[in-house]
Formats: sequence, structure tokens, C-alpha cells
Amino acid sequence: MRQLTLEQFINRIPKADIHYHLLGGVRLETMVDLAEKYQHPLSLNEAKSYYRAYQHQTGSSKGGIAALSLLYQLMQQPEDYYRVLLEVAEDAQACGVKYIETFWNPSDTDLTYEVVNQALVAGIEAAFEQWGIVIRLIPSINREKSPEVALAMVEAMIRSPHPYVLGIGIDYKEHHAPVEHFWKAYQLAQKHGYKLTAHCSEFGLHWRNVESAIELLQVDRIDHGYSIIDNAQLTQKYAALAIPFTVVPSNTYFLNQWPNYQEWCANHPIITMAKAGLTIVPCTDDWHIHNTNTTNCYRTMVEDFGFDVLSLKTFMINSVKASWMDEEQKNLCIQSWSEAFDDAYQQLDEQILLDQAHHIHYRSPLV
Repeated sequence: MRQLTLEQFINRIPKADIHYHLLGGVRLETMVDLAEKYQHPLSLNEAKSYYRAYQHQTGSSKGGIAALSLLYQLMQQPEDYYRVLLEVAEDAQACGVKYIETFWNPSDTDLTYEVVNQALVAGIEAAFEQWGIVIRLIPSINREKSPEVALAMVEAMIRSPHPYVLGIGIDYKEHHAPVEHFWKAYQLAQKHGYKLTAHCSEFGLHWRNVESAIELLQVDRIDHGYSIIDNAQLTQKYAALAIPFTVVPSNTYFLNQWPNYQEWCANHPIITMAKAGLTIVPCTDDWHIHNTNTTNCYRTMVEDFGFDVLSLKTFMINSVKASWMDEEQKNLCIQSWSEAFDDAYQQLDEQILLDQAHHIHYRSPLV
């Protein structure tokens, strides 16, 4: 019997989120608890100002990067990282997420890389035992710090290798820190077998940042990368090469640029990227900070950006193929997840499909 709503359908299908900032998944009550634990002066109202869901109450917005910076100050013991990772896993599995690759910034904590990594690994194993969710780690460069700090992060990874640590990324504001400044860290990571990704052209910045990451640093995928559509030749090239772009429907920059809902839906670059044939992977970025989750991320692609439901299967497969699982695991996931998708699709309310007669059907070079 066809009776699943779109939200129920999306919750039921398996999903991977490969662009997830660990501290962006900190619950409001956890931030408040940590502030109390370490006697940090933080009122409930101020804490709410870091979370999009409550900013209409507070009348102020501190922004995602400010929230991450504060949370690294508040998380002073390994047990805090263990707690957060388990809460991230609990929230994610509740909406059908089976696999996460999560960023964290070793240079922003007063704890050593080895200590935090051990706590996160313990959390990963507990999360898998309890919920069957797989989480893997991507230590990430804070580009607002020096290239030497970035190099030290990679050196710490090399001293304390672990199979759950798959590669490196780079984040925070790139306005005065293009990715090529950090070439030594990337080169060293690549030499030691780590995968590479980079936040580029996130805040409306030039497409050249994407080009540098791909052509100079040889990254395996791009996080954000929206401005690439301003260069038709590179867009065509990277579409043909099937370079994955992890895109974020809830991206703050575009919500601010087009506060009018209709303009935001019509002009968001994710739509143009998909139509151009780029390999896009919808992701959440900062789950609680941005008031989103993976189900909402996929729902946005359909209800707001106008993709049909079958496009979600392509996004799902893209997320697996663009992930850093080993090839055997990718193949197993694609087969079993596709079967789960097809089964749920047969139970989707027919009216939803009728309403999508003129929606966009996305095709990807990876599928």
C-alpha cells in the first residue's frame, strides 16, 4: 500500500553524510551543560544565539564558525568529545543515516591530537555497537591559522595513525587564506596515503579557489565549491572528471543573500551545478547549529529545489561513491541501499509522484 509521506520515505532510505562538522552537531543542551561544567559564563539566551533554530528569539546571530570556536573552548576533557560523538550518532541514526565522515579541528583544542583521537575512536566503536552507524574522521586544518600549524596537524596524524582516520580537510574562512597556502600539509598527507578534501568558494568567493585545490593540491573532492559555475569551461571539465562536490542546501551565505524564499529556491547554485552535470552530494555541514538534519537536507532538494524523488537515489549513490570507504564496502552499500530505496519507493504516496511531473531529474557521471 502506497502511504509513505516524503519525510517518512527519506527517513527510511539509507544515507551517508560525508560533510559533517562534529561540533556543528552539538546539541544546545550539551553546550549549556559544558559551560556549566567548566564554569564558563554563558547564559541560555547567549547559547541560543549560536543556533539558527533559536535566533528569532534572541534577536542575534553568532554564526556557525563562532559556535565551533566557542565549543572547542568548552570541550576540555576527552570525555566531552566522546559524549558529543555518541550524541551525533544517536541523532543521525534516527533519520536513517548509516555512514558519516566528520571533520574536527585538532589545532583548536588544548588537548593533544592523540588524546582527542582516542576519545573519538572509542565513541565510534560504541556508536557502532549500539546503533550500527559507521563514523570516520577527517582532521581539518583551521585556515585562519598558519601553514606551519597545519603541517604540525598532519605530522601528529602520522605519529598516531588509525584506520578510522581517512584523510584531511580545510575549513573556516578562506577570504585571506586560499588553499594553496597549505600545500606542504596537503603534500605530506598525500605522501602518507591520506585522502584530501577542501572547503573552497563557500562564501561566494572566486572559482579560482576550487581550481587551485583540484589542479595544484590534487584533492579527491571539494566541499561547497559553488562559484565553480562562474567558469563554464572548468565546470564542464570537472563534470566530465566526476569530481565530487559536497554541497549544503542550508548554507548560511545563500540564505542571507536571498532572504526571500522564492528567490533562494530559484537562484541557489546547487541547482545550476546539478544541471551542469557536476557530481553533487547533498550534506548537512553543521547539523544542530544550522537547524537541519540529513532528512531535511534531502527534503530540501525535492520540495525547495525541485528535484524529483528518483534524483535522491542518485544523490545517495553519489554519497557512497564519493566517500572514502574501501571499494568492497562501497559496492556492498550501493547494492543494499539501492534495494532499500527501491522498496521504500514502491510504498511512497502516489500523489507525491504525480505532483513531481515537471521536477528536475538529476543524472550524475558517478551513477
